[in-house]
Amino acid sequence: MASDARHDVPTEVMEAIIAGRKIEAIKLLREQTGMGLMEAKELVDSVGRAEAEFGDQHRAASRNDTGIGRFILVLLLLSVVVAGYLWMQG
Repeated sequence: MASDARHDVPTEVMEAIIAGRKIEAIKLLREQTGMGLMEAKELVDSVGRAEAEFGDQHRAASRNDTGIGRFILVLLLLSVVVAGYLWMQG
């Protein structure tokens, strides 16, 4: 439901939700759409949860990328050590 409802939420309301200003978002939503208090609160909460889940998934994906970066760093360090060893031998 949140993804469908997100398309109906005005831009100012979405900006307030993303910034974590739920009360302002509810107030703006009620002013712009004429919704009741509970309906606006439920919509803001559901959109906020959807945005939080998206953010969690996005951050989790970026954390997975650090494994390859560490691998390349270790490989680079190992090659420098081997090159230094060979240079000292030669």
